[in-house]
Amino acid sequence: MRKPTQPSAAHPGTRVFLAIVLLTLSGLVAACGRFYGEDADRADGQTNDTPADRARVAVQTPVIRDAVQTRRVHGDLIAERQVTVYASMPRRIISFPVRLGDPVEKDEVIAVIDYSQLDFALRQARSGLTAAREQAENLTTELDRAERLYRERGTSKQQYDAIRTQKRTADEAVIQAEARLEQALDQRRDAEVRAPFSGVIGRRHLEVGDMAGPGVPVAVVVDLTPLIARVKIPERDLGHLTRDQPGTVQVAAFGEERFSGRVHRISPVIDPMTRMAEVELLLPNEDERLRPGMFATVEIETDRQEDAVMLPSDVIMQESRIDETDLSGRVQRVHYVYVIEDDTAHRVPVELGYTTGDLIEITAGLNRTDHVVIRGQHLLRDGQSVVVTDMSEEYNR
Repeated sequence: MRKPTQPSAAHPGTRVFLAIVLLTLSGLVAACGRFYGEDADRADGQTNDTPADRARVAVQTPVIRDAVQTRRVHGDLIAERQVTVYASMPRRIISFPVRLGDPVEKDEVIAVIDYSQLDFALRQARSGLTAAREQAENLTTELDRAERLYRERGTSKQQYDAIRTQKRTADEAVIQAEARLEQALDQRRDAEVRAPFSGVIGRRHLEVGDMAGPGVPVAVVVDLTPLIARVKIPERDLGHLTRDQPGTVQVAAFGEERFSGRVHRISPVIDPMTRMAEVELLLPNEDERLRPGMFATVEIETDRQEDAVMLPSDVIMQESRIDETDLSGRVQRVHYVYVIEDDTAHRVPVELGYTTGDLIEITAGLNRTDHVVIRGQHLLRDGQSVVVTDMSEEYNR
């Protein structure tokens, strides 16, 4: 009779394997429990995030400032008054007392041409006038004597008429001598080329010893205060321009510095070839740092929204999406920001207006008291819990 078989002891490797399987199953059960527990918490509106796990952001309220619309164009700076001066007669320059850049006053001598022959002609004219006046005075005495004798019948009418004719001729000679003297004086004055107004010497065309003349420029006198920025404005923008509108000018010599001015003149006609009109901006230039001939970038204010809600441009987020209402599949750009309320980030769509410097006007979507995320917004999602940090310490702008 066979003896019943006794169960043999389990192999050690089998026991280890079974232990591993049991531990794995226990871990899965625990993980599932946590997972469904968290889902239940979310369904109840509860989160277990700790402050260390929340996104750290910096916020600020919108900037309240005037939003300005501008038109940017390019042009040249010119002097409102700039004159090229000439000598009125062909003579050599014997003196040139001013140099390039020297300030001059109105009627100040700029250059002197050779006046030796003019002085001689002036002396002759003065001598001729003196002789003519003496002759006229002598004939005046003779005529008085002839009139007295004629009244007393001491002389004939023929003699009286002859003396009277001589006196009339002598008076005409005095007038002519005076005219010749005035002409000689004018020519002598013209030997000195003078500044027509106060300004600076912008250019010297000749030097001492050069021949000057009516068609040869001597120098250029420029008035630096004020200057004119002359630009071309497209036809479509003319409706936004009026006289005295403010504007600014930038030139390469002074980097980002802006010089203020106002619209001074608007051309009443449009070039039919370019469809543009000429506009002049008046610049006071009281410190005389700007110079005629500089290339200028001009911004003219065309509209202003006072006390507008504005944000820095780098705060505003943008995404592109296909416009479902457009059958052509046009891509639509959507702008938005994150607003913090009760330590929660809310995505808020906004509409943009004018750009003024690095600020952009928000025409819809924000209130003045909203706390807008200005740092950390790129990693946020709608409804995410956040911790607002001190901007001055965490996000120093």
